Amino acid sequence: MLSKVKLTDAVVSRAELPEGKAEHMVWDTDVSGFGLRLRGETKSYIIAYRPAGQGRSANMKRVKIGSPETIKTAAEARKIAFAMLGKVAAGGDPAKDRAEEKRRAKSRVADLLDRYEKDLERRNYVAKGMVMNLLRRELKKYADRDIAELKGADYASVIESLERRGLSGAAEEFRSRCRAFLAFCMMKAKVIDANPLYGFRRQRATRADRLAKQEHGRALSDNELAAVWLAASPATVFGRFVRFLILTGCRRGEGAGVSRAMVDRSDPEKPVIDFPAAFVKQGRGHKVSITDQLEELLSLCPTSASTDLLFPSNRTGGQMSGWNKMTAALVKASGVQFTFHDLRRTFRTGLSRLGVDTETAELALGHAREHLIEIYDRQEGSEKVHDAFKIWAIHVTSIASAEHALRSEKAGIFG
Repeated sequence: MLSKVKLTDAVVSRAELPEGKAEHMVWDTDVSGFGLRLRGETKSYIIAYRPAGQGRSANMKRVKIGSPETIKTAAEARKIAFAMLGKVAAGGDPAKDRAEEKRRAKSRVADLLDRYEKDLERRNYVAKGMVMNLLRRELKKYADRDIAELKGADYASVIESLERRGLSGAAEEFRSRCRAFLAFCMMKAKVIDANPLYGFRRQRATRADRLAKQEHGRALSDNELAAVWLAASPATVFGRFVRFLILTGCRRGEGAGVSRAMVDRSDPEKPVIDFPAAFVKQGRGHKVSITDQLEELLSLCPTSASTDLLFPSNRTGGQMSGWNKMTAALVKASGVQFTFHDLRRTFRTGLSRLGVDTETAELALGHAREHLIEIYDRQEGSEKVHDAFKIWAIHVTSIASAEHALRSEKAGIFG
């Protein structure tokens, strides 16, 4: 078959791939760089060119302009090719333009967030719901933008806006989560060449910041813990959630995602909440004993056909969000300044104060270390962890009852 001939409809129709070849080109004699590519059973019109000004040493680029099915005649294809090659002569680069069109088609912020959510799902990421709620909320105004158009200043403005509203924790959370999202856009989605947040660091903490962190990063006293417990009403989802964290020492994300499917009553004497490995920060499973006090709390969680979560969002039925606002309200109601992680610190410190040995306390907290796992796997270790949860639950309800009685007595005296 001829490799160079004037491309006409008849030539295109008769053209066949030579036997033994995977691909063959038939070049047009009228327009240099215009040709018909035969590949398997397909035929397509292409142009071949070297970008203007790069000389003959530059690699030849090929761009498909259509096929006999999409372009009616060979003459029409020749006109399109002639026009595109004219743009090349003027300094254009159709291959580069085509690549940019493809990139733009898949680089809308909202679409990338959807792809990122599926990626987190595939990786069984525990805090997926919380992360996606945060990113979609703070990037809402950029949802229809091409992510390549966004600069570091755009992300910095979101962070600064959160800080101005007094939400420094949310600002740092957004910086961290958005940086991971942008890494996905660069490494997996390949729609940006660099991560705009790689060079963005938290400001160095001032002395006042460090003192505030020391003050807030603490274990609560018994009186403070009792005040938080009483302020966390078991009649509300958030109140039950806070009481759950107090009784179990779980992380916020673990508590927010705990479901009925994780409740294991196979041993009636020692029911547990069995967190799967993919759900826990260290990537190992963690069992929380269901004490009488926790059993009573769980019985207050209504069942729902729409969700299996024990502490679902009232608004969406999914995982709770809006932590800062809800926590601020509880801080005001209880009169105690605390964070969720303070409740975890209080659980760990409290176990030691109650005479629980270090290894058992660490296991109850869910810290996954090889030698601790070996201890837990022995019957004695399992029993000791179960007893630790019971001791702590009794202590919590005891100090809460004492505080409630004291308040009732004061109310009676001053009422």
